[in-house]
Amino acid sequence: MWRVLIPFAVIALLSGAAIWLADHPGTVTVTWQGYEIRTSFVTGLFAVSIATIFGVLGYRLVATFMNSPAGFTSFLATRKRRKGYQALSKGMVAIAAGDTREADHYATEAHKLLDEPAMTLLLAAQAAQMKGDGPGATRFFEEMRGHSETEFLGLRGLYVQAERAGNKGAARTYAEKAFALRPHTGWAAEAAFTAQAAAEDYSSATQTLDKMLQVKLVTRDVARRRRAVLLTAQAMSLGDSLGDGDGGDEGAQTEAIRLANEAVELEPTFAPSVALTARLMAQAGQTRKAGRVIERAWATHPHPDLADVYLTLIDDEKPFDRLRRVKGLSARNPGAGESQMALARAALGARDFETARAALEPLLAGEPSQRVCEMMGALEGAEDHGPAARVWLARAIHAPADPCWVAEGYQSHTWVAVVPATGAFDALNWQTPVSRGGARAALVPPDVSSEPSSPTPQEDAPAEFVADADAETPGQGAGQGSGQVSGQGQAEDDKSLDERRARDTLPGRVVPGHVVVAPDDPGPVGSGFDDASSKEESTKW
Repeated sequence: MWRVLIPFAVIALLSGAAIWLADHPGTVTVTWQGYEIRTSFVTGLFAVSIATIFGVLGYRLVATFMNSPAGFTSFLATRKRRKGYQALSKGMVAIAAGDTREADHYATEAHKLLDEPAMTLLLAAQAAQMKGDGPGATRFFEEMRGHSETEFLGLRGLYVQAERAGNKGAARTYAEKAFALRPHTGWAAEAAFTAQAAAEDYSSATQTLDKMLQVKLVTRDVARRRRAVLLTAQAMSLGDSLGDGDGGDEGAQTEAIRLANEAVELEPTFAPSVALTARLMAQAGQTRKAGRVIERAWATHPHPDLADVYLTLIDDEKPFDRLRRVKGLSARNPGAGESQMALARAALGARDFETARAALEPLLAGEPSQRVCEMMGALEGAEDHGPAARVWLARAIHAPADPCWVAEGYQSHTWVAVVPATGAFDALNWQTPVSRGGARAALVPPDVSSEPSSPTPQEDAPAEFVADADAETPGQGAGQGSGQVSGQGQAEDDKSLDERRARDTLPGRVVPGHVVVAPDDPGPVGSGFDDASSKEESTKW
């Protein structure tokens, strides 16, 4: 309503003013240079209005003429910028759509039209990456490093290019520079830390980890875990340089023990650091301390790596002495599967078959793992139960896999700080793999002084099932061997392929080659181990 009333009000006011001027006419007289101009007031007002209008129009015309070059230049620049942004937008759309040709075309056009390296160089680099022009993308990223506002972005691109090319040294350099430029950026910190750890530059990795903790990129728990892993890897590297510990560098050995001990203090249940500490202490002659380190960790987190070190902790140890120690270890965590397995291994090495069978019995419930099946096969073979041993070893072929260190695209029974396949740091988890990548040795490492006399097994047999056989007596081997072969030949069609392979791998009397049998403790008479070398020695049973 107001929009209608306002025009009428204006018209009414103008009409009233015109009527008032008509009723009150006046005279306007202008005298200039002897001339006198006399007119009415209305006419004079109209003339002044016309003159004012023409004066303003003239001023505007002169001002426009004076500013026309700058205006024209600004028009051209605005038009160029608009076309540049259009090319930039189309180039981004082409990259998102995967159109390499269009992306390269619009990247070149945007680079010519726009003076904004942060956007145009990034678009050009991405277009070069999409069409596989690695050197071209590297050139654009290097050019971005020349501008302060795009230096960090250029380092990011150069790091990605170096990673794709497999140039670990260059990737580490770019990551460290990016981290120094912006310490609060997560990817730069992680990349620099991982690259330093993979290159075994543990001091630099520790400094980077301290900075990450300082800027709160990692929590204290994560930092403690990573520091323990770094210390373990560093101690492992020093330990490997010592060889077998005979005549090695005492200073390096002491430093390795110190680093491993510090790792255990940070993560008392971390099996690799505990096992490494015990092994290094044993090499240094500190067997009691080594045993206590393993026993403390075993009480809460038993692990096969700890059992491996504990079983071989003392050189030239009698099998029954080893069994006595392992019984004490398993008592710290009774009922645990690894406690039962360690006890069975030690008992089998000491030829205490009853104890070994009792230790393995709880592990046979449900689906026993491959390692358990192999242990049962070795136990049956050591007791001269050849058919039962073959059944267990055939069953081990398809038994559920045992836990191992698993990461994406990688699995192993040996722990490493950096996964070789992916370069990830501390990415290994102790778990059951989806696919079995090889069995873990189920028994104590070999310590048999006598040479085996049986021929090598068939080539298609798994390495874990290879067992050495002693020479048969003249009156026993031939008759039993021929009878067994003929009996098996009649039932060959009824046995599966796995059973045949396991059967062919074992001789008539199975002797596990990797069971510890001390040279001065050959076992009881009539146990099946009375070969030529053992007959010459005195039995201490």
